[in-house]
Amino acid sequence: MKLEKNRVFLEEEDLKKVFALFTSCTQDEKRQVLDESSARYFKKENLSEEYELRMTKRDFAIDAWRSVLAFLQSQGVKIKLNDSEISLSFVESEFM
Repeated sequence: MKLEKNRVFLEEEDLKKVFALFTSCTQDEKRQVLDESSARYFKKENLSEEYELRMTKRDFAIDAWRSVLAFLQSQGVKIKLNDSEISLSFVESEFM
């Protein structure tokens, strides 16, 4: 992830990590996504393959939100809204 001129740019590796986190809803799956020796390791994702979703829009939205928050947390990002700033560590509890 790069920051340039008030913009955030995701690289191919970042997109792989977001997708891998999106398809992982448990703590164990999340650990596998970050484990280089695992078959689920995010760098092994082939983003050219097709992926079919079969879930409700609400579940999709929750999974997408969780994966983006987990990705941003892994990059050290914090949220600042008005005068309040919080860590994204709360996302850990979003994985079952």
